[in-house]
Amino acid sequence: MQKYTRLLFVVLLCGFAQLLTAQTTLLDQSMLSPASFNTFTTYSVTGTQTWNQSNQYGATCTGYSGGQNYQNEDWLISPIINLTQTNNVKLTFDHTRGVTAIMNVGVELGWYSVFATADYTGDPTTTQWVALTGLNQNIPVGWQFIPSGELVVPEAAKSANSRIAFRYICSNTQSATWEIKNIKVKGEPQGSNPNAGLFKVTNWNTEWLGCSQFGPTDETQQLNNVASAMLALDSDIYCLQEITNSVANPSLETLLTLLDRELWDGMIVPATTDDCEQRQAIIYKKSKVQLVSASQLSSGNPAQGNSYTYNWSSGRYPTLYTINLLAGDSPIPVSIVNIHAKAEDGNASSYTRRLGGSQGLKAILDGAAYNTKNLIVIGDFNDYLIGTTSTTCACTDSPYKNFIDDTANYNGITKDIIHANTDFGTHPIIEHMILSNELSGNFVAGSAMQEVAVSQNIFNYFNTTSDHLPASATFQFQVLGQQQFTKTPTWAVYPNPAKTQLHYDNTGLDSQTAPAVYDLTGRQMRVEKTNAHTIDVAALPSGVYLLKAADRCVRFVKE
Repeated sequence: MQKYTRLLFVVLLCGFAQLLTAQTTLLDQSMLSPASFNTFTTYSVTGTQTWNQSNQYGATCTGYSGGQNYQNEDWLISPIINLTQTNNVKLTFDHTRGVTAIMNVGVELGWYSVFATADYTGDPTTTQWVALTGLNQNIPVGWQFIPSGELVVPEAAKSANSRIAFRYICSNTQSATWEIKNIKVKGEPQGSNPNAGLFKVTNWNTEWLGCSQFGPTDETQQLNNVASAMLALDSDIYCLQEITNSVANPSLETLLTLLDRELWDGMIVPATTDDCEQRQAIIYKKSKVQLVSASQLSSGNPAQGNSYTYNWSSGRYPTLYTINLLAGDSPIPVSIVNIHAKAEDGNASSYTRRLGGSQGLKAILDGAAYNTKNLIVIGDFNDYLIGTTSTTCACTDSPYKNFIDDTANYNGITKDIIHANTDFGTHPIIEHMILSNELSGNFVAGSAMQEVAVSQNIFNYFNTTSDHLPASATFQFQVLGQQQFTKTPTWAVYPNPAKTQLHYDNTGLDSQTAPAVYDLTGRQMRVEKTNAHTIDVAALPSGVYLLKAADRCVRFVKE
């Protein structure tokens, strides 16, 4: 693979301005004037009363009128808020209720609630709302304003058309008054959030998940345990092995439902399996990962006297996921190869098949289709990266020594991790991640680990959940946001998008100097200068790039 020098501070590439402040205010309405109140929309579902405005108390709603209580449901809905490029979005406001004698009526029933949505239909009864939790309801005495606390807007409610809303409910026998003012929504622009480009990847063999014959006997409990563990780990990507996804047991869809289908998605290849046919799957957060394609690497070279198919457990092929990591304006392309190698079966042939599979896979990944990509080889390797599990063959080397020895192009970041479960002696793990050199600079040193806490937090873990522990690693990417660019001298480049050649205005440039091309992870790309004002971009993968020379910088798209 081509070895590139990685820039530690991508923000220097195009003369970026100072990073944005830690927080940006996205909505700030006092509700203490008609103009402020009118930025919101009122909607009455039940009753003739509705939200009103007071210059002293802000937005107010009550079902009490003319000495009588009336049943009501009334909504106060914010204007559109674009949350697509913002993290850690939080809503705050001041509120109170009265009178003291009845100010807490209906609190336990959710009469005074706050919601958010990514897509308001124009009717709150048909809109898919997400309830915002943690509202401070502890008003000490009627009519005394208190802060709401910070209410986090979840990913499921974030879009270019997000809104927040307040819902007031009362009955025909009791109705407190709810008053709200100083409504603010703040968040961290992705360019200034240190976690904006942070991604956690977890590898886990889930032991015959969805299989009716093998593995844990209680399939429902196993699925619930796996989902609970995944939520606790809070990774952005999970690469799983030993998944069955049959019509009778659609384990992938069940798992996604348990996680929350609005927030998570996944893929298994092939999409439907026979009962107890082991396959690999990917599950990911929709807010941070985009799946481009998924396929099996089903064609490769024979090795060690066996066919490529036989070396991969008679057809349990490596699965390739092409994904985009969503950080800032432009996606970061990554290719993940999820493997489940031939297991030990008591004779030397298993080692030979793992060795042959490794050789066949590396030949594919060394080829032109992959040798400049951000690449992660992940999965159940069924062997160590240093040494071997095999005791039945005259061998001491890992079957993956071909990867480990190629230090210019690959980095086995899990090779030195010792298994936490010492019941069967002290030995390294067999669940691994190997990175291409293009990604080594993004690996957070020291983050590769076995997730021991998973087994400690689930009762009888190794019998009810899996005989493997997950292993995780974290990656950091610099985030380039549109807001970060300073104004640079106008620079004409064309055509944009470009297919084979990109022309640029070379006025004022040294004729011997070719502008540099970078991808959006800060990696300098190899391009050839055709003449004084043209570079050949035909070999670049499709994507967004930066062209930089002297004080000029411009984005262009390679089709």
